[in-house]
Amino acid sequence: MSSDIGFLGAGHMGRAILNGAFSTGFLRPEAVLVVERIDSLREAIAELGCTVAADATALHGVDTLVMCVRPQDFPEAAAALVSPSPRLVVSVMAGLDSNSIADACGEATRVVRAMPNAPASIGCGMTAIAAGRGATVTDTAVARDLFAGVGRVVEVAEEDMFAVTAVSGSGPAWIYLLAEAMREEGIAIGLDDAIIDELICGTFQGAAAMLATSDLYPAELKQAVTTPGGTTEAGLAAMDRAGFAKAARAGVHAAYMRGKSIAQGQGQ
Repeated sequence: MSSDIGFLGAGHMGRAILNGAFSTGFLRPEAVLVVERIDSLREAIAELGCTVAADATALHGVDTLVMCVRPQDFPEAAAALVSPSPRLVVSVMAGLDSNSIADACGEATRVVRAMPNAPASIGCGMTAIAAGRGATVTDTAVARDLFAGVGRVVEVAEEDMFAVTAVSGSGPAWIYLLAEAMREEGIAIGLDDAIIDELICGTFQGAAAMLATSDLYPAELKQAVTTPGGTTEAGLAAMDRAGFAKAARAGVHAAYMRGKSIAQGQGQ
């Protein structure tokens, strides 16, 4: 099979990346080969116009390979993909560094790592990309254009990818936890389901827009909406007594350390 680019894995993230790249015109379905073991997923991808296969060896002929499998599934997949030919591998596998990927796929492999997050599925993702072993400026540009279809893209050093995972990769869960707590207490104090979700979503969207457009740091924005002796000040004081900020920082740090420990367990 001959295709310009290949995808290994067509789960939620793989499909999001494909749909985003098709929507921007960066990829054409007929130029993409997707390898997926699950029959129903292959059928769904075939309906988009892509070539599909069940066996990873079908990807030997592609010059660019996007790896969208779970890190624990990589060793088996790599055994079928090893090749002496030069190629670019764009990896969305958390915890696998570029040396491990290149060693497994072939010495001529160039690697760009990427860490998108869940909102990529609706085109609002935050993706960090990092040039890995052998990657060129052109390679990172390919990755940037690929992920631009699912949201914002920033480039970081590869050694920062564990921190990226803890902040933006896992970050939506931190936001959802806060939204969950706000929702539960909002209902407890009298709001009903018909209004609470709209209030929370609108508040998060507005606050995020201010973070994105303001020159102020989060602490300064927080201070700007805190009237001395007012309701926000009372709430912030209660959160401080409960250890809210400390707990949030602990969560980010735990995610960071877990990422490193998973990588070490995989031989890095």
